[in-house]
Amino acid sequence: MHYRTHCCGEHEPIKLSKEDDDLSRLIEVYLRQLFDDRAVSSENQKKLWEYYYKELSQAVDAGYKPNPEMYDPALAHSLKYNIAQFSAFKETSFRKQLEAALTKDGKILPWGEFKAVADELHIEYNRRWLKTEYHHTVAVANMAEKWQEFEADADLYPNLKIVTAGDARVRESHKILDGLTLPVNHSFWKSHTPPFDWGCRCGIVQTDEEASEKIPNFKFKKEHENNPYYSGQIFNGNPYELGLIPGDKKEAKSKATKYFNNKVLQSDRSEQFKTLSTTKKGKVLEHLLTKKGGDYNDIIKTATEFSKMGKTAELMPEINEKEKTIRSLIFPNLKSKTSNPDLKVGNLFFDIKRPKAIKNILGNANGASKQGAIAVISDSQLDKPLTDKIMQNRAIHIFKDKNYQFDQVIFLKDGKLIIFNRKGV
Repeated sequence: MHYRTHCCGEHEPIKLSKEDDDLSRLIEVYLRQLFDDRAVSSENQKKLWEYYYKELSQAVDAGYKPNPEMYDPALAHSLKYNIAQFSAFKETSFRKQLEAALTKDGKILPWGEFKAVADELHIEYNRRWLKTEYHHTVAVANMAEKWQEFEADADLYPNLKIVTAGDARVRESHKILDGLTLPVNHSFWKSHTPPFDWGCRCGIVQTDEEASEKIPNFKFKKEHENNPYYSGQIFNGNPYELGLIPGDKKEAKSKATKYFNNKVLQSDRSEQFKTLSTTKKGKVLEHLLTKKGGDYNDIIKTATEFSKMGKTAELMPEINEKEKTIRSLIFPNLKSKTSNPDLKVGNLFFDIKRPKAIKNILGNANGASKQGAIAVISDSQLDKPLTDKIMQNRAIHIFKDKNYQFDQVIFLKDGKLIIFNRKGV
């Protein structure tokens, strides 16, 4: 892996969120454990991941600021998830390099010799490269913010132009793009925006100048072929994957998802939801970790109908039953300690069911009730039309069944909610 550049300007050193001696102590424990035990504990692996993630997550916030009017929480979430993956691969790569440094010619090195090699790796990974990655992340995140402005101003400035720093340090591969002018909606921009490499100082400006007739031949590294606004990524590829075996890659991806999801779930509840749509008095919110399964469209339709009634409908995530504290925050007052209902509307939970046959409606309704949720029966998978008579009949059977504990059952027919109350049937 190589981060050296030829047109990188002088950067202000980043102010690390932890003091340097704190990082040094973390690395000292990390190295000593690896040397003594020939392995690093999951706890210490996570601590180093958290350090990387915190620094680079702050870089995302520095570039894509949380206060502009056009700020998109879902985009910020996606950028930070990409950073979580990058950080997991960085920690894994660092650890594997250290493991390789333990031996020489088939023999375990003495502590002093190993420590000397390890310190060099530490300086590369956790000083030089991390600072480069920080500045790069700020620049990419800022491009995501700027792109929102470019699209908003497209009527006034329909074209965008690449500009370099214009000095002797600009790389030849970047010089050939200097002045390239293309429409905002040109396919080129879908995967090509500055920075084009580590330390790149190129930029994009809005213009009403005429578009260029052709695009010069050029080639950039895969991880830098990116438009963060469209991709939702800081890095389109991860250089730390190089040299890792498939098992290590799989483990890094798994850890990234686990660690990142925990970060999201430990944040303020209000920060965990994004707004999908609004009506005059209601709105549809979606949790940042909501999974989009086969029933997603039915869940959205149900939530939208609730919002038209002036209610706030929340699409919920799946949270492991062991996470009791987090579950109490996300699913307040849910009777079930293990279930994950699809929707929360006010103080009530709802679960969308898609039976394939009319005869299965009762069982599906009881399944929702067992989850501590009011059943919403969708007609999207049924083998025959859901008539008024069938709905009335099924509602009666549902309310008579001892396993259904709620006083309401809902049918989603042709995208509309039809509500039955126990006293009204």
